[in-house]
Amino acid sequence: MGNMALRRSGKAVPKSNQLAENSPIPLSLVLLLFFALVDSTSAQVDTTISQQESHSVVLPCPVNAEKCGKLHSLNWFKGDERIAAMLLGDSNVTSVNKEFDERVTVEQNPYRLVIKDLKISDEDIYLCDTTFFIPEETCDNFNGYRIELRVLVPPTEVVILDAKGDRIENGSVVGPMQERQSLKATCTVRNTRPQPEVSWFRGTKRLTTYSPTHDLIDGLYTSTLELDWQLSREDLAQDIECRVKSAAIQNVTVTKFSVDLQVRPTSININGVKHHTVQGSKVVLTCDIRGARPAVNLTWYNTTTIISSDENELTEIRTKALEKSDGTFHTQSELIFNATRFENDHVFRCEAENIVLQINREKPISSALTLEVLYPPVVKVSPSDIIANTSEIVLLNCEYVANPASLTKVEWYRNDDLVNVNDTTHYKGGNSENVALVIQSTEKEDIGNYSCQLSNNIGKGTSEHKINLDVQYAPSVEILMIPEGPVKESDESNVTLFCNVLDANPSVLTKVRWYANSTLLKELPDCEESREDLCHIDPSKLLLESIGRGFFYNYSCEGFNAAGWGPRSEDRELLVHYEPGPAALSHFPLVAVKKKSVTFSCSVDDPGFPESNRFRWLRGGRGPLQDIVTKDWTVEPVGLDSRTNYSCYAYNEGGKGVMATVNLEVHAPPFFIKNLPQYTGILHSLSNATLTCRIECVPRCDISWQKDGVPIEKNDTRYFVKEKYMDASPATGDFESMLSVLHFNMPNWPDSKFNIEADNANYTCVSTGNSVGGSIRSRTYFGIEYAPENTTVSENIVYVQEGTIPGRVICKSRANPEPSYKWIFKNQTIANGNALIINTPMNRNDNGTYTCRAFNKHGSSIAKTVIEVHFKPRCEIERQEIDDQDTLVCIAYGNPLDADFSWSIKTENETDEILGSGKKETSVDKSFYILQTDYAISRTYRCVANNTVGYGPFCEIEVAEQLAWWQLWEKNTLIILVAAILGLMLTVIIICCIIICICRRRRRQDKLNDKSSSLGEPLTEPGEYENLPFHGLQTAPNKPINANIFDDEFIYADLESQHYGPINYKAASLYSQVKKNKKSGALDEFK
Repeated sequence: MGNMALRRSGKAVPKSNQLAENSPIPLSLVLLLFFALVDSTSAQVDTTISQQESHSVVLPCPVNAEKCGKLHSLNWFKGDERIAAMLLGDSNVTSVNKEFDERVTVEQNPYRLVIKDLKISDEDIYLCDTTFFIPEETCDNFNGYRIELRVLVPPTEVVILDAKGDRIENGSVVGPMQERQSLKATCTVRNTRPQPEVSWFRGTKRLTTYSPTHDLIDGLYTSTLELDWQLSREDLAQDIECRVKSAAIQNVTVTKFSVDLQVRPTSININGVKHHTVQGSKVVLTCDIRGARPAVNLTWYNTTTIISSDENELTEIRTKALEKSDGTFHTQSELIFNATRFENDHVFRCEAENIVLQINREKPISSALTLEVLYPPVVKVSPSDIIANTSEIVLLNCEYVANPASLTKVEWYRNDDLVNVNDTTHYKGGNSENVALVIQSTEKEDIGNYSCQLSNNIGKGTSEHKINLDVQYAPSVEILMIPEGPVKESDESNVTLFCNVLDANPSVLTKVRWYANSTLLKELPDCEESREDLCHIDPSKLLLESIGRGFFYNYSCEGFNAAGWGPRSEDRELLVHYEPGPAALSHFPLVAVKKKSVTFSCSVDDPGFPESNRFRWLRGGRGPLQDIVTKDWTVEPVGLDSRTNYSCYAYNEGGKGVMATVNLEVHAPPFFIKNLPQYTGILHSLSNATLTCRIECVPRCDISWQKDGVPIEKNDTRYFVKEKYMDASPATGDFESMLSVLHFNMPNWPDSKFNIEADNANYTCVSTGNSVGGSIRSRTYFGIEYAPENTTVSENIVYVQEGTIPGRVICKSRANPEPSYKWIFKNQTIANGNALIINTPMNRNDNGTYTCRAFNKHGSSIAKTVIEVHFKPRCEIERQEIDDQDTLVCIAYGNPLDADFSWSIKTENETDEILGSGKKETSVDKSFYILQTDYAISRTYRCVANNTVGYGPFCEIEVAEQLAWWQLWEKNTLIILVAAILGLMLTVIIICCIIICICRRRRRQDKLNDKSSSLGEPLTEPGEYENLPFHGLQTAPNKPINANIFDDEFIYADLESQHYGPINYKAASLYSQVKKNKKSGALDEFK
């Protein structure tokens, strides 16, 4: 570097790393180095950089070229060890300590040191020592640039352990624990760097703890901080947090738990009634306990007795616990009951405790309230019973308790009726000054139950019990009978007479006198020696045994008690019922007729008691009939079920009399059970026919047949009759009947079948009369039926123009019964009835055959009509070559087909140039127009067709120019030509394929002959190339030709892997020494 002066900053470079120079060092440089070394010992860190382990870190080295000049070299020191150096110049040589070779990089522009995969051991003070060529006086970087690198390692975990060493999960709850109990826990921060700051917090308050311990293992700190905290109420609903603060983590790490803290209640208060309450009012006493956790157990006391809602339905206790924000519970209990006088001056107390008080053996906390209850008087009367005679003095006592004790009103009641104590002639007392009531002279009306009602300012009270005052007097009586109603003689029952006391005191009769029709029968009890059985009995009862008609009397009685004999009762009659006598039965008429009426009469000589006017009827031994109770019964109408026996008897409340019975005979006049229908239809070709009638008739009658009013003789071989006398039918209610069947003997009829014209007739079934009815007859019209025939239509062909409505078409047919009609078009029914009426305009699709179908139950027949729908023609133009002439063909589509045509040319001014009608030749629906051959411009040709309906729309064709030769051909000709060309092309392709196959086969043969060609043998047969220019030349040499020396401009067929027949003389040489590369496809020389 010649005489260039060097200057660097920082520590001295070791001798091994100094530049190898022999030039003398100036004294100023030595002094500068000395001061730099002295200054480095007291140098301060310029910056601090922190980065996490395993990451990359960039350490900057600021170089100010303006102040210090051009940089010569740069050294990086880790502590006292140089780890990298950079020599600047033309080569820019960089050297890195082998230990850091893979992880440390020195960069410039800007100058910096990059450390990858940062390790804990990389933490140190790094010095960037710079050396300048000619330092400027303004340079202030003589001491180098120091960087403190701190390696950050986030903690692997922050764990809280309890006193037992068990782990407390983050966010979990510890406990339960009680207040004043010590909470011990340890917070451990594991494997982190730098040394973390660990602290305990409760909310925002930092807890006082011991100093943390820090263990350093392999460069990583494990810090532990213990907590010993006496729990108090302030810890409720608070999280105990272990907070870790470190440069290795971005935010403070918080691991926390909460304590399920149990605390004692702080207050208890009872409130509800302030001054007093009134009996019957609802009392609500509320007990509030606050500050407890868990919630307290609460007990209510009435003085010293525990109050339970289970034991008293009228008492209700409602208790609820509300958790507050601090975790404590506010327990509120309501004691609800109706106030009574028994709660007056009682002390109600509320006691509460929870587990904290129990564990510490502390007394439950309590609060008390004395209740004053105002209540109305509670009244008591005495004595409970008093027996007195009339005109005696009676004292009724009344006592009470009340709050307040002063009375506002006094009332006495007899049998719940207010006693008028103001009647001083009869009563004394009964007021607020003298509550007791004195009756001065007892009477009959004083008998009753007395109660006392007292009132104060709160209300009134009535005595729960009453005083029963009894005053004795003589009895008044009445007669009662059991049973009360009339007695049936046939029952031979007993009747008990009771001498019932209506009014007496005492009400028990000691003697009774019995009377019949006002004559004394007996006085009871009868204690004479001969009648001891009547001595010890109830005298108020008299038994009458086996009641009959002889007990029909009026009975009465007299009663006796301690007051003497009372008056005799009113008479009471004893009624005895007995049944009517035997019945007699008759009916009119003596012989009943079907569907008429018969009347039965029932009578008795002895009506019984009560006299009978009611009867019971039986029919056929069944009954009695509930809805018939009169003496006469009319049966209407008389039927088959009326032919039975009838019975009757009279009855009353005493029973029923003897029954009478008769049998009823019933006849039936002639009546058709099955008559002839008004019409009988028979198919004329049927081989068997009958007519049947059945006539009900009792007594029996005979049946005969008539044709058109003339009797059919028995010798008429065309008919024969079968008859049978039928039994009565209970199921249908029909009496005995005669069945007659008239058979038509078809073999004896002309042609063994009916004549559809001559054999229609009226047939009649006639019966004789009997004793109850005259002759009857039934007639039917016998009609010969046949299927429809000779079906015709009124119009065989109907012509109608499109858009108009056709006239009606009538369809007729001969048949019996009359046929029905339907019209069918295109397999669909379009109308019903014999008339085809179309009410909608016709269109061309309605053209066709319409079928009329006539039908009845025996068959059908059809007739057809054709509707021709005429419509205007539409046209189409085609361009064809006809007889070597370019021709336009106009085709008309209409009905009728025969049409006239008109040709024209459409000019530029939208007018038409008439060309005529063209040529029709033999076609009635086509017109031909031959185009001129000398035109050279585009033209529009128009054609219009008309028939008997009118003109159709124009059709046009654009003729651009004369047709090409192929356009003049017909479509079929063009199709044949195209097919021939395609066939020829296919043939050529097949031939080419054959030639290619032959060539490929020959080439394979040539390859087989390559070996012989390499030995000098001719590659071709003699005379094969005699006519070629090189004929007679020497055979190609055997030496292979190297493909790499081909530098001529010729393209050899064999080298391009192509084959041109037998010209392979050069390939023979190549293939012996050239081999094709399988991967690239190139030809490589074989070595």
